[in-house]
Amino acid sequence: MSTSTIEHEPHDSLETLSTLVISENTALLGPKDTEEETETFISRLRVVLNEMFEFLASLLGFRKSKATFVKKNVEEDKLKIFIGTWNMHGRLPPRNKLAPFVEKPIINLEDTQHAPLLSRKSQHPYHLLVIGTQECQHNIKHSIFFPSKEEWESRLIDYLGDEYVLVKTETMAALHLAVFVWRQCKDFVKDYQHDGVATGLANLFGNKGGIGISLLFGNTSLCFINSHLAAHQDKVQERNNDVKKISKEMKLKGFKPEDEAYVNVTDRFDYTFWFGDMNYRVEFTREEADEHIKKEDISALLLRDQLSHQLTGFPYFSKFKEGKIEFYPTFKFDITHRSSRSSLTESKPEPTNASYDSGPKQRVPSWTDRIIFKTRLPQDSHVSKVEVERYGSHTNVIGFSDHRPVTGVFLVKFDWKLERERVNTEIRERMRHVDYDGVKIKQRGIVGKTKDLIKGKIKKKERGLQLHMR
Repeated sequence: MSTSTIEHEPHDSLETLSTLVISENTALLGPKDTEEETETFISRLRVVLNEMFEFLASLLGFRKSKATFVKKNVEEDKLKIFIGTWNMHGRLPPRNKLAPFVEKPIINLEDTQHAPLLSRKSQHPYHLLVIGTQECQHNIKHSIFFPSKEEWESRLIDYLGDEYVLVKTETMAALHLAVFVWRQCKDFVKDYQHDGVATGLANLFGNKGGIGISLLFGNTSLCFINSHLAAHQDKVQERNNDVKKISKEMKLKGFKPEDEAYVNVTDRFDYTFWFGDMNYRVEFTREEADEHIKKEDISALLLRDQLSHQLTGFPYFSKFKEGKIEFYPTFKFDITHRSSRSSLTESKPEPTNASYDSGPKQRVPSWTDRIIFKTRLPQDSHVSKVEVERYGSHTNVIGFSDHRPVTGVFLVKFDWKLERERVNTEIRERMRHVDYDGVKIKQRGIVGKTKDLIKGKIKKKERGLQLHMR
């Protein structure tokens, strides 16, 4: 009886290896039987391997398809910005209960897997989150002498948590503006500026006026202006005068040498967002307005909306646009909760049948609270387009204010690929100038110690990112 022996030498083909395996297991067969069994096994093996390869290919194809699908759900050339405005009537909402004005950040892994790229959905996270308030924390008279909004700022920071970093705040009397950046793209904030212009009593007091914060995000400049303009239905000219004064006197110089040449501050930036209690009214009698609201005919009200007319006729609103209004007037509602600030945490949500001003003045329901925007980029270029992903008001808030908050989510053009390359280069350069014993960074950028930067912390000289100014 013969036996087979296998010499363990290198094999250069799967077929050779298969033949040897067969030979070892079929040594008792005759030569013809062995040859037939070998061919049968190789055929079967090839079928199995082909099926395996097809299966693996299908898996890879599926993953590629899935990756492509996910990629389509993020915007590769868009900056997503949340803006909220609210006249708070001299009070603060309950701590940790800012929704639906500002939703609590709940961010899933799916939302951040392509960071800093984000989806279009009008939910967290946002690259920039901007909150402007009027009559914030204190009433107007109190705020003139005690303008601090430290409690409100602390609540915002605590509420937004670690997901957002405060860039800067600006305060003037009862006006407050806060700009936050999503932590995952805080290194894109290169510089910022801030200022305020009073238009109140004798043009000296900040009971009315505007405050602004501008920032350079990558190489894109943005300006955010929060204003509280002159009140009353017949004061259109006074409101326009406020806008003109703010536009000409706000000292946000821009980020390019040629920017300062522009007289109007809103012409110095790639994108400008102007919002707040702008106080433009609807030119109807109260009875006429009530009738249209009863019929759910807001289009008739919009035909008499003062701001809509000023956007097309007032030079200092030239090029400004607004998202489509599909919500009811935001002012003036009856106050349903007159409790002190200390007991606001016990306030209950306002009933859905909240009514407009039932007092003796019977003010005409109006869209006093607005968000408008403009760009200085060429209008015939797709780069200039500001996309409105969401624009609306929130009536289901606690009724301690006679205004309802308005929020919007906007998308503007931004070259993430180019800017990420630039930021990565700057970070590498920055780290070359760090003393790892904790010496401050020497290059222009966020000031902080190495160990704090690793933990994502920043040093606060005042609230906000600390940047070496230009």
